[in-house]
Amino acid sequence: WGRDGELRTVSTDEWIARLAPNAAASIAIGTCATWGGIPAAEGNVTGAMSLMDFLGKDYRSAFGVPVVNIPGCAPIGDNFTETVAAILYFLQGFGPLPEFDDLGRPAWLFGETVHRHCVRGAYYEEGTYAEEFGDPECLVEIGCWGPVVNCNITSRGAINHVGGCMNAGGACIGCTMPGFPDKFTPFYKKPPGSTASTTASRLLGSVIRPLRRVTNAHLNREVRWDLHGDTPSGWAHHKTEPNVVQDVVHHFYDRLRRSNDTARHPGEPWGKRAEWTEARDPDRETDLGLRPGADLSHEDS
Repeated sequence: WGRDGELRTVSTDEWIARLAPNAAASIAIGTCATWGGIPAAEGNVTGAMSLMDFLGKDYRSAFGVPVVNIPGCAPIGDNFTETVAAILYFLQGFGPLPEFDDLGRPAWLFGETVHRHCVRGAYYEEGTYAEEFGDPECLVEIGCWGPVVNCNITSRGAINHVGGCMNAGGACIGCTMPGFPDKFTPFYKKPPGSTASTTASRLLGSVIRPLRRVTNAHLNREVRWDLHGDTPSGWAHHKTEPNVVQDVVHHFYDRLRRSNDTARHPGEPWGKRAEWTEARDPDRETDLGLRPGADLSHEDS
């Protein structure tokens, strides 16, 4: 109500100016409230600004807490409720003030980059990148800013720990960052700073990928199959056995793996002394009366 009792409109900034000084804590939720977001983007004809910009650097709540920022467009609901709960514990004297970073973000939520927990991060490490949306590889070259954006959506998910940008096939456009949107446009264009890192990861990946493929092939075999040089899978119609070079690599791999193994008993290599192997006499019958590859069909009596 106005001074003369008349009904009048109270603007948002006036409500904030009235309520913030006596509030237990002032929490900005969402990128528009935390950094200005799209309303404060270049041009900004409305003069939009964040809660922190409006209240100023020296603002403290009634309990001495600066502005708390929980960015996101849209923000993750669990980030908000978890932060509120942590602050309430502090206000009630049940715990210390939670840790926040220099920009007032919950440090335990925004301390890591998107990339460090991304489901596509291993592709980046191996230097393989998507060429279009729908490809399973890393999205950096088609506009993903994940390696330099503080956000936990890849580990927490969007709603009920499900979904999230990269989890659902989308690229990170930096919506939790103070520079959004101006410093991330045009969207879905390769970030200029990524050229050096993608080139380096491609060079490293050209070495790592073949080594991992060789090791993976070795670990996808039973010791029995190695002894007989045969994979008895009915699905492996086109599966080729390891060649001489691969056998040599696998041999040295096993030697390295077993080095300094104090639990290993001296004697024959593993497998060749075991009762189940047929290396010595492939035709001998086992205790169950069965031979490897034997016909298990039964005639009607």
